[in-house]
Amino acid sequence: MDTSILAPWRDIAIVLLVIEAFIMALVPGAILFFIVKGLRALRRWLRGPLLQAQVWALRIQHGTVRATDAVAAVPISFNSAATQASATARNLIDFILGR
Repeated sequence: MDTSILAPWRDIAIVLLVIEAFIMALVPGAILFFIVKGLRALRRWLRGPLLQAQVWALRIQHGTVRATDAVAAVPISFNSAATQASATARNLIDFILGR
């Protein structure tokens, strides 16, 4: 069989294959484009509420830290005052005894 007879059909088949490959790549590309576009819109929409939630979480954290510091300061101050009193008494006794 002569190859020159099939040459136009070969060229048409190659062009058809290129068009099919382009369409097969275009469909997932378009889907991916709209998914990314939707995710960006969702991100813009969520930025405000998430920022507000972060502000409230920081306020709660600040209040909790203040409360725990206030609770922990009581025994620390008692222990500090007791240590200070015992050191003062010991130094006073040492001063009186002349050591």
